[in-house]
Amino acid sequence: MTEPQRDITYILHWGDLTATVRMLAAAKTIRDTYRRDRIILLTTPDFESLLKHCPWFNAIETDACPDTRPMAGLRDKRLKLAKPARVFDLVGSADSRKIKGNFRFAKTKWHEVAPVADAGVHPVDAAAGVLNGVLGFEPTRFPLGGAPAPDASWVDFLAKQSRMLDPEYFGLNGPFALLAPAGDSVKPALRWPKEKWAALAHELLQSGITPALIGGPDTRDVGRHVSQVTPGARDLTGKAKLPQLAGLARRTRFVFSEDTPLIHLLTASGAPALALYGNVDDPAPLAPRGPSPVILMHATTLAQVTPEEAIAAMRFAGGFADAPAAA
Repeated sequence: MTEPQRDITYILHWGDLTATVRMLAAAKTIRDTYRRDRIILLTTPDFESLLKHCPWFNAIETDACPDTRPMAGLRDKRLKLAKPARVFDLVGSADSRKIKGNFRFAKTKWHEVAPVADAGVHPVDAAAGVLNGVLGFEPTRFPLGGAPAPDASWVDFLAKQSRMLDPEYFGLNGPFALLAPAGDSVKPALRWPKEKWAALAHELLQSGITPALIGGPDTRDVGRHVSQVTPGARDLTGKAKLPQLAGLARRTRFVFSEDTPLIHLLTASGAPALALYGNVDDPAPLAPRGPSPVILMHATTLAQVTPEEAIAAMRFAGGFADAPAAA
């Protein structure tokens, strides 16, 4: 007996790391609603190394924005031949609307789910409301913080397959905290001074917690400085890939970061976090979301925030508990 052919559902999404992590909340709702569908994510190659492990997608296609016109034609032909039952457009851009034009005579149901920017509304809450309206669920409008948060806890399955996600792989034995400074591309006024990162690392070591500096290549200056002036701190800047960082976030005591895209992945993975904001009136509609507490600190000049205040916030959120919240 052959199994009945499954409907195909496409999800269209591309953007930076922050938008990609937020998209995971909507993707989980779509998967929970269409459990038997073959769900395909049409995106760009930027975060394929992370998304290919997400259980809510059966396949990843990375030619959402091809460089040449012939490649766009091949993409559009492939999509039409797939005859998807439905497409969820989580982008709402000119590029996604071009793809929509190829389905104007098809039976495919096209759902535009991209949230409309609205002051004081978090993008995750906005997208969840729009998606619920499309699916016929309630509510169609969520209060700030009311919608389900992005979930990257599925990285645990990957961690069971590869020791490269273990803290021990990076020399982290015992309790540790992840420190994620902003890179050199961020204006100095919106960055915490590297001397304060070093002082915070020292305070953590005094409390029996190993500080681990993480981030992309543009954060190496801070990582090198902290590891040099604070013996015992681990400099992992530029050394860990996104799946590995998500795996570390599942085991960390706490995350401390400025307003960086990376903190969105770390909190979605389950880590309690302290996010430091400057130059915004209200950081709540921009804040990272996850299952554990996220403390927001706001200062006109980030240098005003002291390491002692950061430690106090970590304690308040449970960062010095006997076991990591996400483990």
